[in-house]
Amino acid sequence: MKKSKTLLKKHSLLPYGGSVSAPAIQLPDTQLFRNERSVSASNYFQEKIEAMNREYQELLSLANETELVYNSRYNFVPKVGHIYHLYWTGEEHVLSMIENWDRFDLIGSFRFTADSIWERVDYE
Repeated sequence: MKKSKTLLKKHSLLPYGGSVSAPAIQLPDTQLFRNERSVSASNYFQEKIEAMNREYQELLSLANETELVYNSRYNFVPKVGHIYHLYWTGEEHVLSMIENWDRFDLIGSFRFTADSIWERVDYE
């Protein structure tokens, strides 16, 4: 008798039914959870990849423009923080301190940074 009382007490503490007459155990719909979370995770990774691609394109553009300026002709030592102007003469690229040089085609204006990079400056 003592065993059956102990067994009954144990059954009453279980988080599920311990007898045949107890309600049926309903399993949660894990497939719905997986589908929803899978789409959410996929969107997260897709956004991260797109952000990395944008950053890569910006870095590639910065590298190409920096190389263009370094390969241009100039006869002065650029100072950090100053803005210089890149022109096309029809034969070569020329870096100048002159802002509005109507004689040549303006390619763009660039600021020389402390990292030795030429950043394009957009005038608005």
